[in-house]
Amino acid sequence: MQQQYFQILKKNNGRVIVELEEQLLETIINNYQLIPQIKNSSLSTQILESKFQRRIVPFFLNQFMHWSKQMNYKQVECYLKVIHNRKTSKQQKWELGDLQKIFGPINSRTKCIQTETQQRWKEFLYSQAEIAVVNNTKIKDQLVKRKYIDAINQLKKELYKKSPYRKFLSIPNYQNNEQNINTDIYINENNLTQFEDLIEYSNQQQDRSFISYMKDNQESI
Repeated sequence: MQQQYFQILKKNNGRVIVELEEQLLETIINNYQLIPQIKNSSLSTQILESKFQRRIVPFFLNQFMHWSKQMNYKQVECYLKVIHNRKTSKQQKWELGDLQKIFGPINSRTKCIQTETQQRWKEFLYSQAEIAVVNNTKIKDQLVKRKYIDAINQLKKELYKKSPYRKFLSIPNYQNNEQNINTDIYINENNLTQFEDLIEYSNQQQDRSFISYMKDNQESI
């Protein structure tokens, strides 16, 4: 490979006069122009990955609810319906916070149903989650299906943490440049107490709804 030639002719107050071959100059210019393109491409990829990461829990919670109904897990189905029906948004989409409630502090009044729901979720992840992805006709892109299948391992690993799913969504490093990329709550040690208080208050409301729902559906359970 022929060595490309350049020579520094003069330096003065931080400026440099250089003599170099034309081909080397073109290489330098092209590489310099590529830098912002590479940065933008990398950032776009990270943003897309962040958006997909936020879709993982809603997708699998929805599949979990359908599976619970198919398996005739009545109490689990009712428990999930209470959580889902209490949503105030028009779309009523599942959120990470819903899964955090399921694996949050155990309430003595609904301990059995919450514990069973946790166990059924684990059963779902290990026996049915991948099948649910493969058989889902709404996902046309096979690469997207593969990403959902790969995400199952993320969900499984959380089960063995002290506080499952508490840090499932972390603020990525690149968010320093994009402040609005991730709108989900990032829970750290400083605001954990406040978050747990919020869960407890929410669970108290949820308990009342659940007990009422169970009474209304007692004959079918």
